[in-house]
Amino acid sequence: MRVQETVLPIADTARLGFATRLVRMGVQAWRLWANRRAMRQLREMSDWELRDIGLEPEDIARAYQVPIYDDPTRRLQQIARERARREMLHRRRS
Repeated sequence: MRVQETVLPIADTARLGFATRLVRMGVQAWRLWANRRAMRQLREMSDWELRDIGLEPEDIARAYQVPIYDDPTRRLQQIARERARREMLHRRRS
């Protein structure tokens, strides 16, 4: 006795793939909006508050130099990591 396999037609799998991509795009757009909103909050902080969390005021401006569809918080993370690495190397040499 043969077991019959259920296979979705190509059109159904294509729709499923399209729906998945559409949902991913929506999630990415929402995440980008939320992260840009967080960046606006960082811009409102004082120089002292930014330095307290390891950032310089110029870091915020540099992070915004990415295209509009890129996430500035990722660039800000890179900037902060680079600074922390440089400071650690400087401490080791001192």
